Amino acid sequence: MIQTHIFLSDQPNGVGPAAVLEFWVQVLTSQQLWHRDRATLFLLDNLCKAAFQYSQEDCIQKLLYQQHKNALGYHCDKGLLSSLVSWIVAGNVTPSFVEGNANSSQVWFSWMVLNMESIFEEDSQLRRVVEGELVINALTPDQALKKAQTQLKLPIVPSLQRLMIYRWAHQALATPADHPLMPLIWQKFFLLYLHRPGPQYGLPVDGCIGRRFFQSAAHVNLINEMKQRLIEVADFHHAASKALRVESPAEGSDRSPEKASCSADYLTSPELHKELVRLCNVFVLWLEEESFQKGDTYIPSLPKQYDAHRLAKVMQNQQDLWMEYVNVELVHHEFQEALNLWLQVQLESHTTCVSAGQTDFTNPIAAKERIMNNLKKFDIPKPPLPLQTMKAPVPVISSASLVSQKEAIQLMRMDLNILQRHAKTAALWESQHVALNNEILDTIPKLYVNREEQITLHLECRGTSNKGCQGAALLTIQFEGKHKNEAVNQQLHALRKEVRQLQAEATKPPSLGVVEAAVHVENFITALINIYKVQPMPAIKKVGISLFFTLVEYVCDETQRNPPTRQFFTSCIEILGQVFVSGTKSECKRLLQTILHNRRLCTLLSPYFTPVASPSEFVTLYERVVAFLSEDNSDVVFMLLTKQGLHGFFCLISLQR
Repeated sequence: MIQTHIFLSDQPNGVGPAAVLEFWVQVLTSQQLWHRDRATLFLLDNLCKAAFQYSQEDCIQKLLYQQHKNALGYHCDKGLLSSLVSWIVAGNVTPSFVEGNANSSQVWFSWMVLNMESIFEEDSQLRRVVEGELVINALTPDQALKKAQTQLKLPIVPSLQRLMIYRWAHQALATPADHPLMPLIWQKFFLLYLHRPGPQYGLPVDGCIGRRFFQSAAHVNLINEMKQRLIEVADFHHAASKALRVESPAEGSDRSPEKASCSADYLTSPELHKELVRLCNVFVLWLEEESFQKGDTYIPSLPKQYDAHRLAKVMQNQQDLWMEYVNVELVHHEFQEALNLWLQVQLESHTTCVSAGQTDFTNPIAAKERIMNNLKKFDIPKPPLPLQTMKAPVPVISSASLVSQKEAIQLMRMDLNILQRHAKTAALWESQHVALNNEILDTIPKLYVNREEQITLHLECRGTSNKGCQGAALLTIQFEGKHKNEAVNQQLHALRKEVRQLQAEATKPPSLGVVEAAVHVENFITALINIYKVQPMPAIKKVGISLFFTLVEYVCDETQRNPPTRQFFTSCIEILGQVFVSGTKSECKRLLQTILHNRRLCTLLSPYFTPVASPSEFVTLYERVVAFLSEDNSDVVFMLLTKQGLHGFFCLISLQR
């Protein structure tokens, strides 16, 4: 079923194999201790085989990588991490999804897990540091691992038998001889065994690192077992190349009946068996050759039996998989057999159910009916809650208002009135605050007064040994003493209380209506300019010009005194003036009249006064500016004259002639 799901996902308009693989892996690994359940491992093994076939191994590896980090305590709480550390220090093997040294039943799953753990070993820099200690300081693997733990300060470091060079070695021993991944697993081992890390640490190219990991008696025995295993695998493929049906050595009895039945009618090509025989013999030579470990071998001079070209790639750490040795046809054949088996089961189930009058659970057409019948056994669900209509916080700008001058001005005046009232309120608060401060300043000098006082002091006389005193001396002192005026003090207290209340009121955020009005005006101007840039229609320009002068009408002393409204009105007038007024012939005279009528707006409006845009009125406008000159408005006249642009006017006149 799962294989069919993956197959269908790769069809046109399918979600793709990666999504299906991730889904099933997440489903299967969501249960507790899933890596100890044989049924789950069987399904995961087939998923990993499908991922290999569709070149989607990364999607499974990233999920297993995260689970591996969680299992090691990288994302757990401190208590769990402490227990894991104590568990490891007690001598237990680091947790892994492939328990024991290897897995001979689920090789595809083991391949995926070991590749994931290799990535983890590289990411944590554990392999680099361990190899460095072995090469530079000539330590034993145990000592190098402890040194790496101290240097990298990793929360958890794998136990020695979990180093990847040993993991690949044990998995190579356990993998059946006829398994498609057998040559790739051996390749992974030799990439680590024949790795030359010298240049990585600034040392000359020296021997391979492998023997440094296999110095103890147990590890030497492991190397011997690997040699013997390679000889057995070579013998197996030699016999298979003669088109003889043979059982895989040591694993033949472990093969499942399903696998035997699926592959019973399939024979691997004799050429592939011969290539695998040659490859196994090459591996034996690589294991036996001591000169590789010493670094005194000239690779190109090796005999043909050593496959010098492939050996050089291994020593250069080239990670490209040797797919030419993988029995891809067998993988495709087994995948197709699984699809055919599922289709056969579906057909037989459907036929049996129809003949017996039973419910056909494999029929997708009847699935809806079964679901509805099951739902009728439960209470009718409650209807959804009534939908509450939400009012938009800011009114939406209608398209009609953008081209209707009357509607636009009427709409904007409502918002501008609110903003102007807010500015006047703020100005009133400011005036009240100034008045209260002035009153406080005027009242403080009256808080204390000097009043004339008189006190009498009694000065005792102690006398001398010969003469006595007639009594204490009475001294009367007159002075002016400081006295607080309680009435004034109460008045100051009341004034300060009013100031605090006024400050609290003034520092409150503006009301929601003020904010809505400001946002509405800004939205209207933005929409107006955006549509004008796309469709520069005269009607839209008239709306923009009218809105510009409407905003100017609302500029007053209060709006200029209040910083927020001053900034808001200035920004709106600036953008409207730049887009709609500046350079518009028909608005030069009107703009000049507005400035001359209200001189305090000169600084705000003069940047958009461009009389050169109206050559026919230029002289008249110039005369009006000059005639307006007086002692108290010379700055205004000067600012307007700078906008006349006489040079541009004369250039324009000469071009027209």
